[in-house]
Amino acid sequence: MINLEQLASNEFVIYANTIDNDVQEFGDYFLIGFQSGFTKEWSYVIPFVLVRNTRYLKFQIELVANISIEDPSNGVVYLSPSGNWDYKIWNTDYATLDPSIGTIIDSGQMILKDQTPPEVIFETFVSANENLQSVIFTPATGPDETVVYQSNNESLQSYVYYTSNGIWNNTSNVPEADQNEWEENV
Repeated sequence: MINLEQLASNEFVIYANTIDNDVQEFGDYFLIGFQSGFTKEWSYVIPFVLVRNTRYLKFQIELVANISIEDPSNGVVYLSPSGNWDYKIWNTDYATLDPSIGTIIDSGQMILKDQTPPEVIFETFVSANENLQSVIFTPATGPDETVVYQSNNESLQSYVYYTSNGIWNNTSNVPEADQNEWEENV
């Protein structure tokens, strides 16, 4: 099993003899393919070979934060989402991102650890609800435009909808709430 960390240079070892084998001759290049257990999509990278002997191979690849800066031909790849992946390693005669021309020398499981800081930041909001309102949304433009969730009841059971004029409308406990005009495509 291979364990990789996001946004880092990763070194890992596989046990395979790619030098001294009577059955076949081996090329000097390797290709690693990772298949996400979630998306089932493959990502390929040509790793740097740090150690190659009759017992094992030690590879190095770098994981980056964005697909726009990956360079799989030079050991730099973007992998997402975190979690369980399958991998295959091919031996090739020349540097290529095409696995069809290679010979599989290893396959198995890879764990891609969660990114630090996380890709999505979750913020827990706990309110005593003493004034029957809670902040439910703070836009990226800053706290000056904070949207407040208001209710006329103790449990904050309300319906809120957003209109094109940028105003949050509260329909909590309003008998004629179903008569409000709901704007489409907002």
